[in-house]
Amino acid sequence: MNKAKSVFIVLFLLLINLSLLHVATMSWHSPLGAGWMGVFVLALPNFYLFVWMFMRRRARTSRNLHLLMATNLMGIALVLTDPGMEANPWPLVIGNLLFFGSIAYIFWYSHLGDRSNAMLNEGEKLPMFELTTLEGNVFTSEQFKGSAWLLIFYRGNWCPLCMTQIGEVAGRYIDLDRLGVKVALISPQPEHKTLELAKRFDVPMQFFVDADFKASKKLNLVHANGVPFGLKSLGHGEDTALPTVLMINKHGRIVYSDQTSNYRVRPQPEQFLEVARQKLASQEG
Repeated sequence: MNKAKSVFIVLFLLLINLSLLHVATMSWHSPLGAGWMGVFVLALPNFYLFVWMFMRRRARTSRNLHLLMATNLMGIALVLTDPGMEANPWPLVIGNLLFFGSIAYIFWYSHLGDRSNAMLNEGEKLPMFELTTLEGNVFTSEQFKGSAWLLIFYRGNWCPLCMTQIGEVAGRYIDLDRLGVKVALISPQPEHKTLELAKRFDVPMQFFVDADFKASKKLNLVHANGVPFGLKSLGHGEDTALPTVLMINKHGRIVYSDQTSNYRVRPQPEQFLEVARQKLASQEG
């Protein structure tokens, strides 16, 4: 199923871009009929959604993207009411592909499945696992003890929402530091990719590589075939980690856990900052 998703997202993005290009080319020569106008109304908001995510304004969207769904319905209505449908069925074909592709993206592709991982619930001790530092040294989860930590498991440099989320945390680093919280950013992506990312942020956050998915396997965070098809040629693997945010106190006990079931729905920084204010000073292991 995940393999199908990795291929789907690439084909859907290609369909959106080709549809807009085709409609733009046609509009130079003659006015658009209702069918092609409907294709435009379907493609443009979907295109904007992905552009908006890559612009890194916010690390989250609404779960069901109601505004996008409304424009999808408007677009498919225009396609279905095109009087020239019988003479030229292509607007109907492309319109349906865009409409059902968008629905699949919202309700199927974005969904990460059941994330009920009891070992990462609030109040649990952080399980033992190993990470690798950017210097190539082994770092165990036991070494987190003695300080409070915000642990962010992210998918990789290729994921715009992950990059935005890291940027948000970097922007609140002073607030976290004042509360005694250190930041660890963890990804199974290749070491050189993580090193590239670490150089972007002039903030003392610690970057770790989850080499061979040792930590992700231990914590049940492996997202098999979670990387979009084709990115392997750019140095990424096929598998990744499920986006997860944990906060632990100095005793290694989890005081905050976000195991999102939708990759577009990420916690606001204020959520874990409030947890740090309320729990870290009072909660003991």
